Amino acid sequence: MVELLIRLKITLGRHSSVGTRFFSLVMIALGVALTWYLAVAATSDQVRSGLLMLALAVWACGWLLGPTITNGVGVLRAQYFTLLPLDRNRVGAGLLATAFVGTGPLLTLVATATVAWHAWASDPAALFLGLLGMLALLVLMVSLSRLVFRALGAAMHSRIGMEIASLQWGLILAGLFFGWMVVQPAFSAVSSLSREGLQGTVLTVLSVVPTSWPVLAVDAAAAGSWGAAFGWLGALGALTLVTVLVTVRLLAPSVAPRGVRRRSRPLGSRVLLGGRSFLPDTPLGAVVGKELRQWWRDPWRGLELRAALWTGLIIGVFGLIGHLPQIAPFAGVVALLVIGLGGANMYGHDGTALWLTVVGQGRDTLRADVRGRQIAFALLAGPSSAALSLVAVVASGAYWAVPYVVSGLVVFLGVTAGLTLLLSVVAVTPGVDPHLRVDANDAGDNQIQVWISLVALPLLSAPALGTLVWAGVQGVPWLAVPVALANGALAAWLLGRSAHQRLEKRLPETFTRIRYGKAVAAQAAAGSGGGLLDQLERGALSTNVDIKPTGS
Repeated sequence: MVELLIRLKITLGRHSSVGTRFFSLVMIALGVALTWYLAVAATSDQVRSGLLMLALAVWACGWLLGPTITNGVGVLRAQYFTLLPLDRNRVGAGLLATAFVGTGPLLTLVATATVAWHAWASDPAALFLGLLGMLALLVLMVSLSRLVFRALGAAMHSRIGMEIASLQWGLILAGLFFGWMVVQPAFSAVSSLSREGLQGTVLTVLSVVPTSWPVLAVDAAAAGSWGAAFGWLGALGALTLVTVLVTVRLLAPSVAPRGVRRRSRPLGSRVLLGGRSFLPDTPLGAVVGKELRQWWRDPWRGLELRAALWTGLIIGVFGLIGHLPQIAPFAGVVALLVIGLGGANMYGHDGTALWLTVVGQGRDTLRADVRGRQIAFALLAGPSSAALSLVAVVASGAYWAVPYVVSGLVVFLGVTAGLTLLLSVVAVTPGVDPHLRVDANDAGDNQIQVWISLVALPLLSAPALGTLVWAGVQGVPWLAVPVALANGALAAWLLGRSAHQRLEKRLPETFTRIRYGKAVAAQAAAGSGGGLLDQLERGALSTNVDIKPTGS
């Protein structure tokens, strides 16, 4: 069974995005090179010990966050095997075994071999401790990786768990966008670290991290304290065993009821959605109410909103601690942009519920559907981003940035409200239906939408941004606010119009793609030619990854 699972994983990885796999491979290879450089260039055993503890802790963080960032590429999911007549724990053990097959684990083993090198350089008699430590460390990191990836999905079924998942995603996105502000000083200090090593509190904190225990075991053996050495190695082995057992149990397929259990909605949600007086009794009002409820109730929709707010907040903190305080007041603007990036697969989030729109399509159904989604997006993203901006400006004391922040919020709210819906239609990517979701990435892949948005957002906002720069130079930045308002409103209207016109022309094809996957949808798409939207659709078909099996 394990052999078959490994073959399935290899096949799955072979059909995943080449760009994602290549990027991951390059980053891992660079990490291996840097780890060995620190191990070889260290001027003493003590310096090498501290550097290896730091490097191995970074490797563990990479394993914990990697599958989430890469959308679970090459990961076999437990729900694929739910209905098979197999022992669930055996399936969980087999799924964990497949995690050790691949280029990533192999290169990680090369990196953890620095522990054996450290043992040989410190005391050749401690080499066997280094070998055992490196193997146990590899098992621990890979098991923790699968444990966190699976637990993140399980946590999505509670409000507290969703907040924890949102915070993790916020840390990931903030690190991807502005992590260089924190990492740059560390890279500039690599040469000095190889001579002086780590000192003080940092070294004390690292010694508590389990990834440092094999290094501490080698250090104790080299100092003649063999009892302490076996104690550190035994603690690592015990922790690894517990992690493996918990991971196997969590990876076992489950048919338990899914969904967020809640007793009542908060008062604010009831006031916003409970009365007819706030929403018109029209198709547009129905869509707005449905979307507001879905953004509140669907954990995967809520994850996009909360993770964006955490991202903006963390980036603001990065600016304050990274000696770039001018970034901090724009935390709300960054959060608004991230909300737009995360929501750019909105129809994919809905899953096959689009069938209700197909069978109930009327004259203005699709126009109301698109406009209602835009209004709901603006009602959620606008006030939350504005509140975060207010907190950021007050906390940083950068009141000079208020007109710039207001202009950015106004123009980006309109542009994202239009661009998000258009990309959701053109580049929709199927995921697991909401009632069947298990893992944190089950809502569908949106990597092509993210890359397009990163280019299109500044281009579509160019009139307002150009006016803002000119008005800032002239000392009257408030003059840019009306231009930003007009820019955002026009972009939202034009892009929304393109979205519902596209949906009217290709509604059956859009549902086919969500229901059966890109392999079937590619047969209905134009092979070449067409306009810009046709090219975007073909790009999404060739780039984005279907989360669910074709035809499921």
